[in-house]
Formats: sequence, structure tokens, C-alpha cells
Amino acid sequence: MGQVTAGLGFLLLYIAVVWTLRDQPLARSIVGNSVLVASAALIPIIVLRRRRQWTGCQRLFWDVIAIAMVLWVVGHLGWAYDQLVRSEQAWLKWHTIFSLSAGIGPLVALLARPHLGPRSNAVASTAVTIGAYCLLAAFVYSYFTLMPSLVAEALPGAQSRLLKFVQFNRLAILIGMAASFWFARRTAWRSTYLRLAIGVAIGVILRYSVNQAITRGEYQVGSAYDFAWIVPWLFYAWAALETPPSPTVSPVADEAHEVSPVSLLAVPALLVPLVGYGVLNIQSVGEPVDSFRLFLTSLATVGVLGLVTLRLASQGTELQRADAKLQLLAAATEHTDDLILITRADGTFEHANAAFLRAFGHSRPELATLTFTDLIEHGVDSVRHGIAAIVKAQGVWRGTLRGLRKDGTAFPAACTITALHDASGRVTHFVGVARDITDDLRLRDQLVHSERLSAIGELIAGVAHEINNPLQTIIGCTELMLDDPDASNRTDLELVRKEAMRAGQIVRNLLAFARRGAPDRVVTDLNDLVRATAELRDYHLHQVNIDLVLRCDARPLPVLVNPEEIRQVILNLLLNAEHAVASSGAKRGSITIETLASGGTHSVDVTDSGPGISPELRGRIFEPFFTTREVGEGTGLGLSISHGIASSHGGSLSLADSPGGARFRLSLPAATDESAMRLFAGGAPPRALVVDDDDAIRKLIVRLLERRGFEVSEARTGEAAMALVRERQPGIIICDTAIPSLGGIELYRQLAEQDLQLAPRFLFIADDKASGESADVVESGMPVLVKPFTASDFESGLVEAGVTAPRTH
Repeated sequence: MGQVTAGLGFLLLYIAVVWTLRDQPLARSIVGNSVLVASAALIPIIVLRRRRQWTGCQRLFWDVIAIAMVLWVVGHLGWAYDQLVRSEQAWLKWHTIFSLSAGIGPLVALLARPHLGPRSNAVASTAVTIGAYCLLAAFVYSYFTLMPSLVAEALPGAQSRLLKFVQFNRLAILIGMAASFWFARRTAWRSTYLRLAIGVAIGVILRYSVNQAITRGEYQVGSAYDFAWIVPWLFYAWAALETPPSPTVSPVADEAHEVSPVSLLAVPALLVPLVGYGVLNIQSVGEPVDSFRLFLTSLATVGVLGLVTLRLASQGTELQRADAKLQLLAAATEHTDDLILITRADGTFEHANAAFLRAFGHSRPELATLTFTDLIEHGVDSVRHGIAAIVKAQGVWRGTLRGLRKDGTAFPAACTITALHDASGRVTHFVGVARDITDDLRLRDQLVHSERLSAIGELIAGVAHEINNPLQTIIGCTELMLDDPDASNRTDLELVRKEAMRAGQIVRNLLAFARRGAPDRVVTDLNDLVRATAELRDYHLHQVNIDLVLRCDARPLPVLVNPEEIRQVILNLLLNAEHAVASSGAKRGSITIETLASGGTHSVDVTDSGPGISPELRGRIFEPFFTTREVGEGTGLGLSISHGIASSHGGSLSLADSPGGARFRLSLPAATDESAMRLFAGGAPPRALVVDDDDAIRKLIVRLLERRGFEVSEARTGEAAMALVRERQPGIIICDTAIPSLGGIELYRQLAEQDLQLAPRFLFIADDKASGESADVVESGMPVLVKPFTASDFESGLVEAGVTAPRTH
């Protein structure tokens, strides 16, 4: 509304000024001409200020209008000179060509079709087309207007024809603006075309009265008649000021619009010679007008033909660019890993890229004899035959299909299928993009499997505590009974202890393999790790006719490792060896596990009697997700994870040479003598404190300590333990991590804060190192004894805690 108010105010001010100067013709004429020039010059000024906000054909549209207004200003200045200096209103002079050419400017500017978008790639061709139509307009105006001005009597009524021609020109602009408004009614340029159309419509109405005044000789500059020019120019300026800036578009999206068609140039190329030579032969006005018209026609014809040639050259460049782009797109399509196909409406193949041919195993001639449904696994006919209908109805179909290869095998593929339409909307082709998702599904299954293992681990962690407590009581009481020299039924007691330890080992193995253990590393005998893992699979291997041969070095092989992780590596090697032997087809096979020491390295060799590993696969066996097993039989992660565990321990996992079958070697750095002896260091504290809420286990530990010469106190809660610590000052505290209220780790922290220096002499007892407070204890570096444990395990835990005591019996 601000621009409208300013425009109305300007018009009222103009009326007031010229009314005031009504008795001063010269002053009124100067004011009138100045306002006419200023109102026209306002348009190119606004365009120049906003030009950077437009791009492509939208900038070209306003550039043409701005140039037209500049030409009109030049023409009017020539007219004003004759009117002010020569005191005549000459309508048929040189300056008329400028004014008339400027008047046709907005009409030819519509050829830029700015409402379609910037279309930067179409600027050159559109500019050539606009130039051709401007040349046609200049030719027509010169032919019919400038020529009569040379010999005024040559064409009687020339001024009347000029006025009618100007009115026809404004009507043509009005029709063009109205049509553009209709086509752009749903775009951001709707308001721009509307303002331009309103301005032109007002000009058409006002110009009718102006033409009558000019015919009667009553027109004077500086009167209300000037509104026929001023009002349209103000609407033009308003439209330029409010036109939205060009949107930011990507080059690919901008190039999607078509360029100006060459056929538009045929109109001026045909009209110039047709009008020029035709009128000359029909109505000759004599010399020198006919000669000049002949020259003008020839010159305009050459000019238009030159523009046509330029346009054709530009078209050739565009075709070359388009051809280069098509070649680039074709190369990208051929080299992508996605499966791309194009079929006709009946399902027969139009094109398939190289990846598609490789995936399905067909050649291009073979595809020509097939249809799309022939390459989909049978059994889902409703989907196979319903895709086309869904695409026609919804425009796109997305889903998963099973592709059928030439050899009869199938694979899952994620597909997207769309339709291509002709100008009438009829489907002509289908375009499909597919991707083999076999590896994706395998990875998904592996993730699901991992989640299941995690859930199992949580379940086992909860059950372990309930199982370990009674097992610990059974083992402890049995060992106490065995320590009695007069105990009867020693054989039965040994059997009870053995079976209880076996049950405890099962719980520990489940915790070790169903969930990842704690990251702590302790000095462990590699022979013990191998024996424990071999016992886990020995029974099953015998059931499937595989002999397990165990050869352990006679000497201890101490290594600083995470026992659970190394057991996982050995188990993975055993499972791979078992699969290799089973795949060999032999009725009976063997697996040999051997430990050996070489310098500063301790090693484990796992050798099988299977078919071995071919040379082409030896370099890939440690790659993640690589497996030679069938889908669903293996994850392809066992060896890669084992290799990572070995590397994290400073060791290695490699495929060693073997005369038959395959042999994997796990090598680990040998533990130093100092670290190995750390297990047996320490002195004998006089007092001990046992903290456990389970009465049976607490009493058992008290008896084990008393038999080793300790003076023992006991507490059921952390609070009671705090009081006994102040009273008794024990040398070691054996504490369950899961005691109620004040937990084991919190007890340790409070004692450390009180500077009682008891932290180095703590031994924690837990059901599982990897859960709850047990994990916090492990991170703190304190020794942890996992239930169920034997008397020897308990004594090793005391050693690791830094205290020992000689047996009293």
C-alpha cells in the first residue's frame, strides 16, 4: 500500500503543479517533459539496483524492459527538443523509432517467460530470439513510420496510421500480459504480471483519448493527457520493485527446463522479406522512399538471418553439451554398483546396466527375449504382476523382491520402480533401481544374534548368583571334610567336589562366552586356558567322530592376558577346525592342540585334518564378515575378532604352514618372572574380616581362613564391617560385592577416604566380574574371586591381594 499511496500522491502533486503553471506554457512544458522522462527513467534505475537479485531469464526479462525505457527516454528527448526549441510537435521523426521500439519492449520481453524460473542455460538462446523480434519491430516501425517522415506527402494519413499502430501495440502488450498472468497464476510472478497488466490497461484507456487530442491538435505536454504514459511507467516501476528475487537452484535442476525453440526465429526471418518486398511491390510511393525501403528490407533480412545463424550455432553448442552430459550419465549408470534397468510398458527390456547383467548372469541379447517378471522368483505372483498397476496408480513402488539368476539361484534385492510418461500422460517405460541386500541381511542377522547373546548374558548374570552360592557351600564343605585325615568315603567326597566344580565351570564358561568379560589382565598359565577350553568341546567332538589331541608343554607357560578373551580365541579356532573337518566329508577326523614356548613367546597351535585353505583365500580369512560357510551358518567375524584380541595383547594370530589341513598359531608374549612371581608375594596378616550376607558362604570362608592361621571376624552388612574395622583393624577384608545397604565397593571407598590404608588388602567375591559393582571393582584394580571357587582358588586370591599365611595343620 505504501507504493500505491506514493504513486497517487505523485499524480496529485503533478496535477497541482501543472494547474498552477496553466498560464505559463513554457514552464508547464518543461515540467511535463521532465516528469515524463523521470517516470520512464525510474524503471531502469530500479532494475539496475535490483539486478543482482535476479538470475537467468528473470534478469533478462527486466533487462529488456529497462533497455526499452532507456530508448523511450532518448526518443522523448528528441521529441521534446523539437517541441521546446522548434516549437513543433513532430510525431514522424527519427526519435519516433526509439519511442516505438521501446513501446514493443515489454511485449518481446515476455519471450523470456520468467515465471518458469531462472533457466540460466536458456538465456543465450532467448536473448537471440528477443533480439530477432526487436529487429523485426524496428524494421516495421522504420518501414511504415520513418519512411513517411522523409517525404511527408508520400503517404497521406501517416500520422493517423501511426496512432492506430501505437494503440494496436498497447493492446498486444495488454493481451500478452494478461496471458502471462494466467499462465503464472500459481507462481510467485503472478503479482508482477498483474501490476504490469493493470498499468498497460490504464495506458490503453488513456491513450485512446490522447490519440483523439493529437488528431484534433489539442495535445499539450504538462496536462492530464500525460497520464497515458506516466501511469503505466509507475506501474512498471512498482512491478520491478516488488518482483521476487530469483530462487537459489542447483545447476542440475535449473538445466531441467527447455531452452527457447529455434522455430520462434522463423517468424521474423519470414516476415521481414515478406513485408518488405511485398508492400514495395503492392504499393510503391516513389523515390527516394522505395529505394530506402529496399535497402532497409535487405539490411533487416541479413540481420535476422545472422541472428538465426547465431542461434543455430548456439543450438549446436547446447547439443554438444547435452551429448556430453548424456555420455557422462551413461558412464555413471554403467559403472555404478546399483542394478539399473529400463523396461517398456509391456515389461520387455529396453536397457540394463553392467551391474544388472553381472548380478543376473544374462547377456543383453538374452535379456531382449525376457520380461521383468521372468527375473523375479516365482511364488509371489500377486506382487510380480501387481507392481505395474501400483506404479501407474501411485507413481512409484518400493519394496523387496527376490531376483532370479540365470543359474536358478535367487538373491534379495531392495527395489524402487517409477514410470515415465509421454506428453499425453500415457506410461511408456518403467525405470527400476535395485540393490543386492544379501550382505545387509547378513549384518542384520549378526546384530540380532549379538542382541540375543547380550540378553542371554543378562539372564545368566542374574541366575549365576543363585547357582554359585549353593555350589560354593558344597565345594567348601567338601574340602573341609577332605582336610580331615579320618574322613570316611573320601572317594565319594572327591566325586562330589569334582562334579560341583564342573557345574561351577559351566556357569563361568557361560558367563565368559555369552557376554564379554572384564578387561582386566592377570598372569595365567596358557596350558590351563587350553585345557579348560578343550574340555568344553571334547565331548561334542567325540560325538561327531572327531578326535581331539591335546599336547601341552610340560612347563608352565605364564602369559599376562584377559583369560576370558584368550579362551574365546582358542574356542573360535576350535570351532573353525571342527567346521573344516566336517566339510571334508571324511568319516573320522582329528584336531590337535599344542602349546609350546619359543624364546619370549608362548604359542598355541590348532591343527585340523580338513581340506586346508586355498591360496586365493589365505589373504582374506581375517577380513570382517568374510566366511566360506553357507548363509546362516557363520557370521564371518570369528577370526577377525580373534585377530584383534591377539593384537591387543601384543601377540599375533596367523595361518601357519601345514602338510595337511590348516594350522592356526596364536602367539602371546611370555610374562616376565617378576609378574609371574607376583602371584606368590606377600606376608601373613594376623587378622581377617569376612563380610557377606549369605550365612553359609560367610561361615565357610571363616573356616577356610581359620585353617590357614588367620584370626577371623565376620559381619553381615557394610555398616557392621565399618565398626569391626575400627575395633579389630584386620589385615585383609574378604567382602562380597553384592552385600545390601553399604555395598562392597562403597565400603572400600569409605575406608580409603579415612586413610586406614586397607585398600591394597581387599579381596572381593563376586558372581560375575562383568556386571554391577563387580565391574567397578575390576576397574579399581582390586582382586576379585569369582564363585564358585576351590580352596586353591581362594588361596591364589589371597596371594593376589598381597597376603599369605602358612597353614596351621
